[in-house]
Amino acid sequence: MELRDYAEALRKYWLLLVVLAIVGGGAAFAVAQSTPPTYRATAKVFVSVEQGETVTELVQGSTFAQNIVQSYAQLATMPVVLQPVIQQLGLDATPRDLAKAISADTPLNTVIVEISAQDGDPEQAAAIANTTARSLAATVHEVSPARADGSSSVEVRVVSPAETPVYPIAPNTKFMTATGVLVGLVIAAIAAIVMQLLDTRVRTEKDIERVTDAAVLGTVAQVRGQGDRRRAVMIERPRSPQAEAYRKIRANLRFVGAAHELKSLVITSARAGEGKTTTATNLALAMAEGSLRVLLIDADLRRPMVDTVCGLEGSVGLTTVLIGSATADEVLQEWGETGVTVLTSGAVPPNPLQLLDSQQMADLLRSLAERFDVVIVDAPPVMPVADAAVLSRLCSGVLVVAGAGRATRQLLRKTLTSLDAVGANVLGIVLARAAKRDVSDYYGYGYHAKDGGPGKRRKAAPVPSAAPFPPAPADAAGNGESRRTRDVAAPTA
Repeated sequence: MELRDYAEALRKYWLLLVVLAIVGGGAAFAVAQSTPPTYRATAKVFVSVEQGETVTELVQGSTFAQNIVQSYAQLATMPVVLQPVIQQLGLDATPRDLAKAISADTPLNTVIVEISAQDGDPEQAAAIANTTARSLAATVHEVSPARADGSSSVEVRVVSPAETPVYPIAPNTKFMTATGVLVGLVIAAIAAIVMQLLDTRVRTEKDIERVTDAAVLGTVAQVRGQGDRRRAVMIERPRSPQAEAYRKIRANLRFVGAAHELKSLVITSARAGEGKTTTATNLALAMAEGSLRVLLIDADLRRPMVDTVCGLEGSVGLTTVLIGSATADEVLQEWGETGVTVLTSGAVPPNPLQLLDSQQMADLLRSLAERFDVVIVDAPPVMPVADAAVLSRLCSGVLVVAGAGRATRQLLRKTLTSLDAVGANVLGIVLARAAKRDVSDYYGYGYHAKDGGPGKRRKAAPVPSAAPFPPAPADAAGNGESRRTRDVAAPTA
């Protein structure tokens, strides 16, 4: 993963970060509130040596005091000092237990011992510190070398008695809460990165590039608020960014298929629900805008949907022709004024694969390819059935649709492998139903929300088409009449 992938993981799972940060901070705050407070009081004692009569004796006394002050700090936590403290204050503890609540430190280059005591009762903490300081002074008087007159040569005096503390030193509620929030964020970040690594769903063009070198011909954003409902956005919202995406796919197909004439195109996906039918219908509309004679065939004989999207009769169609009950001219239907001719699937047969893999299907596609500039075939998904693989051998190329958030990298790889195994010409991949944030060019130039409403379709000016979609030639009289008028019969009533 690159740095931007980590940032994408955090952005994608931002809600997880927020939740765990709140949970971590709340848990730490609860622990802090339930923890009994601890107070600390500090008493300071001064260690000195009886004054000498000469300067040399004074220097020697000062050096001696600095040398032994560390020993006295250690002495403050020993039973000889703490046992009298326990007796005087009536504490229910042993010297070992009390030593854990007392600390003695000596600031550098000083002869001062700071005795600190911690307790849940602020007054008790101050009393323990002061009593320990006095007990240390008495003990030092007993263990220090005696002078000639029997007095102690070292004197320990309490110079700063401990005062009752006002604020506890623990728990530090703010620090604990901040630490809990930080720990929650770290756990959430790790979880987000792990989930991102384990998530193999295709969401962006970059995910497709990790699977194959095939060109990504376009990315179509999902129409907001429409969910998975199939839509002909080229009619309902002809100036929307989605419609522009289909026009871009049309333009890219011309370049991809420039090496040879692309007369027929199979559109399929790895599995159902990825947007192949939506792509097929809208791409047909986009191609018809360029004055091409476009035929859309619903070859999904298992779950046909083209008739529903187009609002056409679906009881007769491809299966009717393949079984010899009607001719193609009798079942072809014009899709309103879109310029697209549609061959619906007809009745769902019990043997769809046998029909599609028949000589009648090959002959039908060959004859229709001669009468139309481009034939678009909506095929079943590749992974569940072999229909798309069979159709790919009968057509000039295959366009694979990957549904963002639905397709996985493993399934997409297996789909492309299956098509390669039968010698299919995979022209490229279309990423459908992508999230708006994942489409970098979602906001097209010069488009506004009001331009994409239903009923506001603007007729596109005819554009001379380039290979592999040649324009319709003029007739013998030179009047430029479309072959569709002469070769394609109107649908029967």
